[in-house]
Amino acid sequence: MVETRHRSSRKGIGGRPRGLPTAVVRIPVLVARIARHIAAGTLRAGDLNAFLDIAPRTQLAVPLVGANAPCGFPSPADDYVERALDFNELLVHNPAATFAVRLSSDSMTGAGLFPGDIAIVDRSVEPTNGCIVVALLDGEFTVKRYHARPNGVLLCAENPAYADIAVGEGRAFEVWGVVTKSIRML
Repeated sequence: MVETRHRSSRKGIGGRPRGLPTAVVRIPVLVARIARHIAAGTLRAGDLNAFLDIAPRTQLAVPLVGANAPCGFPSPADDYVERALDFNELLVHNPAATFAVRLSSDSMTGAGLFPGDIAIVDRSVEPTNGCIVVALLDGEFTVKRYHARPNGVLLCAENPAYADIAVGEGRAFEVWGVVTKSIRML
């Protein structure tokens, strides 16, 4: 059950100023802390690891077969392994600034990003025109193609069913990172 309270301009419970409508919801304490920082406008991309207590994991390597695997007619396989393939090395260039996010929208299918896929995001990469970013816009996350313009930023979808988003003055906007890789979940 969600209870919505509409607040006026007078002082509320505990002397807190009243403002926007609120909702009483039971959520984990960790999520509540993140929500408070988002609402206060104090959450920055680098803070996410501290909130989620993310630590680098040990490396796990899998064998990389030295032969290519054609998708057409079968071919004889080589009997040797080229070298071990470390997915950390393949997907992550800056471990301290990298996180992954599961995509839930079809707005970027034209760029090969589908619902259920996992995007690898690097917060240390500066966004450039044409790159794909994870951004926080007015308190909500979105994944779009980034275009800097003289009067703001244009966030473009890669699906004609979705409109582009013009980010101008007066909107809360922050790029959380640049999508550097994606993992297709079949």
